[in-house]
Amino acid sequence: MTIERTGMSRRRLLTPAAVGVPAMGVLGAVNLLGAPAAKAAPLATDGYWGVETTRALQKLYHLRVNGWVLSQPASWAASNPGLAGGWEWVSDAGARGSGVIINLQGMLGVATDGLIGPTTIRAMQGRYGVAQDGVLDDGSLTIMRLQAELNAVNGY
Repeated sequence: MTIERTGMSRRRLLTPAAVGVPAMGVLGAVNLLGAPAAKAAPLATDGYWGVETTRALQKLYHLRVNGWVLSQPASWAASNPGLAGGWEWVSDAGARGSGVIINLQGMLGVATDGLIGPTTIRAMQGRYGVAQDGVLDDGSLTIMRLQAELNAVNGY
């Protein structure tokens, strides 16, 4: 690429202000050629509820998107290996619950305490038509179906 304006750096030429686009607002929705911005990749349906699954739920529920499910009882972690990264496990007495779980519980029609416990898990399992044992194992079919539903809601 040659720069025809010798007094201006390449970086300056490529900034939004240099091409007359305020901030990055317009560029976030449409690229310079007028095509819509690319969609994010679909959520992996791997059966592990990690940061990306939480982010998708946070977006769905219009919550602050950080990928974390906060303040969950540590005693539930070992029996639910399908709950992967992005879970804050705290002492049972210190568990206060998470907004993303409160919203999920509201959708499922169970008590909204913000804790992922067996009642919430059984309600999820019932929603997705799998055995209701109250546990989310490695590669959980329940989580896979949740991830597939999140992809469908997002148009994938």
